[in-house]
Amino acid sequence: MFTLKSFYDLTLDELNEIYLLRGMVFVVGQKITEENEIDRADRQALHLFHANEHGEVLAYLRLFDLATFSDESHPADPGAWTLGRVAVHPDARGTGLGRRLLSEALAWIEENTDAKRISISAQAYLADGYYGAAGFEIVGEPYLEAGIEHVHMVRPVRR
Repeated sequence: MFTLKSFYDLTLDELNEIYLLRGMVFVVGQKITEENEIDRADRQALHLFHANEHGEVLAYLRLFDLATFSDESHPADPGAWTLGRVAVHPDARGTGLGRRLLSEALAWIEENTDAKRISISAQAYLADGYYGAAGFEIVGEPYLEAGIEHVHMVRPVRR
């Protein structure tokens, strides 16, 4: 159901579909224009996604090791992995696909890495329900990122 690939293993069609979904969700839907939606972190990330039978990506997120990659948006944090750019196509919302995507990402990190924790920047309105239900806890005060209120959240890796 889900596919996990490095940036360089993605086909051009898969990459195009991922960027179409992210643009639809973040640029068109949430009006995020203060930062580049496409960035160099994509090259370092693993890309987890679900596509329908026509190849259209309906759910997506990226994840990477904060010990090996950091930038202005992702501070170095040895022992932690992060995930972000979580996007679900509007037509697939309410189906549970987003929760299954998050669950798949958490399971992959727990089974395939030495991470001690997962550290994310989450949109504040998702903190209690979506991420809270997955075991993430808020650390610190809310802040603005791309004009939207976010919170830093951490979840210990469960093995």
